[in-house]
Amino acid sequence: MKTILVPTDFSIASRNAATYAAQIATIFKAKMILFHAYMLPTPVMEVPYVMVTANELQKQNENNIKKQGEELRRHYGIEVEHLVQIGIPSDEIKLLTLEKKIDLVVIGMKDGAEMDKILGSTAIFAIRKVRSAVIIVPADFNFTPLRKIIYASDFSYEIPPNLFEPMIKLSKAFKASIDILNVHRQHVGVTEGQRAGNKKLETIFNGIDHRFSTITNASVMNGINVYIEHNPAELLVMVAHKHTFFERVFTKSQTTAMAYETKIPLLILKENQ
Repeated sequence: MKTILVPTDFSIASRNAATYAAQIATIFKAKMILFHAYMLPTPVMEVPYVMVTANELQKQNENNIKKQGEELRRHYGIEVEHLVQIGIPSDEIKLLTLEKKIDLVVIGMKDGAEMDKILGSTAIFAIRKVRSAVIIVPADFNFTPLRKIIYASDFSYEIPPNLFEPMIKLSKAFKASIDILNVHRQHVGVTEGQRAGNKKLETIFNGIDHRFSTITNASVMNGINVYIEHNPAELLVMVAHKHTFFERVFTKSQTTAMAYETKIPLLILKENQ
């Protein structure tokens, strides 16, 4: 893991995500890129408005991000690059992940009434568009070295082994165990698909402390949250299946179940990367 991208809007949530990313960068001796994208404000007709020029906004944003970068560099002793660009944030983030060969994107998540502003717009579109793995960090989550990772598996999809690399690297770096969780909507026992999936994962996670767990819950998201309550962990992992994951998970109701109620960071592995 060589390069970590942290999109920031200078909010408390994004600053917390930058702190989280900095501590991961310290472990991997990785470079961090702080990035801010902005759009020019559009004046509303017949409303008094003081126009701010692009140069003024650019300078202000550059000063803000430079200060944040210097604080992280000084405190964590890591290499920090900072960039500011005008444009649609999610589009600029996607381009940057390709241009800079980003290994991991770390995004802060606001809580409560503010959640939709970040999950419902920039971050959610960025997560859909980028090919890199993404970690969503809750605003009030303080970094804790990884001791346990919960991977919520879905054996209805064929998953290429290289997809798990970010999770495996984090597990090895922190010497964290992995719980492989499968949630059934109704009690059906161990299926053939699950047996086959377990066998493949045994090979992929060879050499890593791991265990398999199966629970029954009418709601997959609720089942995951209940499991986390009884099995505390520092990271939840899910795979973003193309054309299905976001339709299932990031609808308004499922966002509450997965993102709002989940109090630990969420690592999203991208099937189409």
